[in-house]
Amino acid sequence: MKTCTSLLFAAGLLLSAHGAEAQKIALVGFNLLDMENLEVVRDQTLVIEGSKILALGARQSLKLDSDTTRVDLSGKYILPGLIDAHTHHGTEPERGDNPQLTKSRLQALLRGGVTTVRDMGGDIRVLRHWQRLAQLDEIQSPDIYYSVIIGGASFFSDPRTQASAKGAIPGQVDWMRAVDDNTDFDALMQRTLGTGATGIKIYAQVPAHLIRKLSDAAKRHGVKVWSHAYIGPDKPSDVIEAGVETISHTPDLSAQIIPHYENWRRKDLPVDNNTLAASLASASYTDLLNTLRDKGTILDATISVFEQLKDRNNNSASVYQHTAMLTRLAHQAGVTIAAGTDFQADKAGLPYPMLHHELQLLVDDAGMTPLQALQAATLNGAKVLGMQDSIGSIGKGKMANLLVLNQDPSQNIQHSRDIYAVIKHGHFVYRGDDARLPFVSARQAAGMLYMSGQIGNFPGTLTLAGEGIDMQMHQTMQNIGAVLKEHNLGFNDVVKCTLMLADIGDWAKASEVYKSYFQSALPARSAFAAAGLALDAKVEVECLAALR
Repeated sequence: MKTCTSLLFAAGLLLSAHGAEAQKIALVGFNLLDMENLEVVRDQTLVIEGSKILALGARQSLKLDSDTTRVDLSGKYILPGLIDAHTHHGTEPERGDNPQLTKSRLQALLRGGVTTVRDMGGDIRVLRHWQRLAQLDEIQSPDIYYSVIIGGASFFSDPRTQASAKGAIPGQVDWMRAVDDNTDFDALMQRTLGTGATGIKIYAQVPAHLIRKLSDAAKRHGVKVWSHAYIGPDKPSDVIEAGVETISHTPDLSAQIIPHYENWRRKDLPVDNNTLAASLASASYTDLLNTLRDKGTILDATISVFEQLKDRNNNSASVYQHTAMLTRLAHQAGVTIAAGTDFQADKAGLPYPMLHHELQLLVDDAGMTPLQALQAATLNGAKVLGMQDSIGSIGKGKMANLLVLNQDPSQNIQHSRDIYAVIKHGHFVYRGDDARLPFVSARQAAGMLYMSGQIGNFPGTLTLAGEGIDMQMHQTMQNIGAVLKEHNLGFNDVVKCTLMLADIGDWAKASEVYKSYFQSALPARSAFAAAGLALDAKVEVECLAALR
């Protein structure tokens, strides 16, 4: 759990950035979506201090300190930040996962309410870079947890592994390791921890007796054990019995019935009608699903990827049919299901994260209630990562990763897309221009970025970050920083700022905060007193930056 601890510690360090003190923020009057008890609890108040939740309770019963900033969320709905349990952001770092596209995808995920992702295989040299930037909030991104890929030697001829191991030999690097009977599994786990990975992903061509050795060694060293449901040559039941904690891809459970399964699923070869009929019979899976439930193995369903590819070849429609049927049967059998997508929203043409589509499919195809689907994308995803004590539900001491919705998603799962605000590490996330305002945050012209004036409100809200000049000034500068990042700029690109102060007597304090955001030469600056700033703010700052 060293990786998890370091992420939480790093998030805590953000509180002291630029000299800012840990601020108490009370979210008042919202309706809580309780992911543990699957119920909506009305009229709640939650207090955030720094990156964590300090208190939670009924609005009338929770006494707030005088120095706590209140954000009125009456009528809103709050649930934990969403967790996509199956993503890929480093498979082809020079092509489909190039830096510009990956950064854009990570930003879209966070702004769409996804605060955590599990990356299921890629170039760890790249993923570790993104992970660091995400944990320090240097970029807009969910927190990233990733895996080391494990396979038989024959698997590493796959061209995707060549791209992810570029410059090295697939199967012989710490993030892509071939195993056999001669492998030192304890040494393998120590090297896995050295990569910063949270778990291993057993991909293909690993016999069941080696899965058992992998599983036992991983658990000794605190490494999570993840696997495809079918990896060959053995059946899914053998994978489950070997001690894997989470299995991915629901249709692969049909390998229990279909012989030479990879020929049907991977090579698009036909199977005889009797076999196909048996593979679509509910009774064929009773023992398997009961074992899956009784072992406590989590199913990462990934319905989205098979729905998106259902027209790809001759068997893909049938694969999707198996996906929907088996996810529904697993849910009915009491199997714990996590929501993973394994598909990028931009490839599907969606204006919101693919995870919201996965939620819809869990309701429509798997027969879950909206609350059960949301549990799959929050608490169950946290269980996959072994982090249910810090994320995936809302309670005292847990990370303040939150999704604030305008409408009740327990009544209609599509309401998960109607987002009012996203909070990560205790901070409101800037989500772009506010359509309610009669201006945009910035415009480019003649090689310059002309920025609208910013005040110290929490992004997306009309609430100021406290009454004092210090907190408002910090929030103002953070809002400016978010706009700069939007244009791939930083504070060192700023050439001119104007400070407008409601009380010129605050000049000295405002200047101290202001200067802390610039690491090199200070920009040119003006300052003057101005009455009647928006929201009765104490300060407004307008900046001009040079485009790169």
